Amino acid sequence: MAAPGFQSSAGAAAQPAVDLDTLIRSVLFIAVFLAVWISFHPFKDLAVPPPAVTEGGDLANQIGFSAIFLILAAWTWCNEPRRLMLLLRPALMATIVWFAFSVLTSWEPSLAARRVAFMLVIMSISAMVLLLPKNLRHFSDMLAAVVLIVLAACYLGVLLVPQLAVHQVTDFLEPEHAGNWRGVFEHKNEAGANMVLFIFVGLFVARTRSFPLGAVIVALSSVFLAFTQSKTAIGLLVPVLIMSHVIAGSRRPFIGILLVVAVLAVFNLFTVGTVVFPPIRNLIESIMPDATFTGRTEIWEFGLAHVTAHPILGYGFSAFWGTPEVVYGMSEHSIWANNAEHAHNSYLNLAITVGIPGLALVVLWGVVLPILDFYHLPHDAPSRPLQILFLRACLFGLLASCLESVIFQELAEGSFLFLTGVLGLRYLSVTDVRV
Repeated sequence: MAAPGFQSSAGAAAQPAVDLDTLIRSVLFIAVFLAVWISFHPFKDLAVPPPAVTEGGDLANQIGFSAIFLILAAWTWCNEPRRLMLLLRPALMATIVWFAFSVLTSWEPSLAARRVAFMLVIMSISAMVLLLPKNLRHFSDMLAAVVLIVLAACYLGVLLVPQLAVHQVTDFLEPEHAGNWRGVFEHKNEAGANMVLFIFVGLFVARTRSFPLGAVIVALSSVFLAFTQSKTAIGLLVPVLIMSHVIAGSRRPFIGILLVVAVLAVFNLFTVGTVVFPPIRNLIESIMPDATFTGRTEIWEFGLAHVTAHPILGYGFSAFWGTPEVVYGMSEHSIWANNAEHAHNSYLNLAITVGIPGLALVVLWGVVLPILDFYHLPHDAPSRPLQILFLRACLFGLLASCLESVIFQELAEGSFLFLTGVLGLRYLSVTDVRV
């Protein structure tokens, strides 16, 4: 019997090479990832002052992803919608319920409600997209095609319209990044994070489909990553590869969970912890030229103060940064921290917005359970390469979250693939995927 989501290779062989069903699945899959990576407004002119932050959010994203959600929902309804039930688990349901509860207690309930709704749309898309591939080969082919399209767009942007694909001294914000490549993305850090994810995709393609094709993806992504000069992305590439290798080589879930939790604890101790523990701050100041992590310490100090004010309920899901109460109502604090878009640390961001219990639920669902899911299958499972790709996407998102807000932060750097990784590991643990 064919596995839910990924069909068996035997079933695929009985069909024509490109039938209507395969075409529809491929178009939907590619459309989703192009929307995520190229977005609905690529090559932004950063010399133009950004529009004022409004409660309405990004209208193009809302309309575009809502349309994708409806199309995918219609397709899923016609293709055994019960398969989505496999991704529901008590930890996820409890997390969503807690997010909804945070809306009721938020000082901006309408804003928090809209952002929870959009988060559920994005999460649903990342879940439904897993149902589209017919088998592992189909998944690999489609993902390689999308990544090559995005890489081509990025390189063509740098060559043909560098003023829109490379940071310039005329950028309204952060002109100090002049010369750093960003391609179709809005910021060099976003470009860097996605190039790291593309390297993981290239390694996956090399193992499952074609070594030369995978090597091309890795090479193109690595060169572009170097020119982004994104320190966070470059710095996390090797640690993620090492951690994934250790976890994949171990047969004990306890070791994998302990490794991830320990690394996250150390990363957060030497980032956010610098504003809490003076000895740690002194150590960082002695070994780093910029111990403020490009101004993040001021934001972390500001955020921690507000965690202690509302430690249980928080301020409402994604309803703290950018709100009038913070931007205009806390004038005693620095303008830089008041006007930050997020905490530049997902764990702190979650503690502020949904409280410490909400953060604990997210850690359970997004850190502990994915590692357990990874160990659910034997080492020689046909889906092993895909497992490792999802694992690396999760690990990168978790580590990047120590310096950026990735987890449940709409479409931040790597956030969509992080969600897909978490849900993908769950899906692989309860289905039988064939090559």
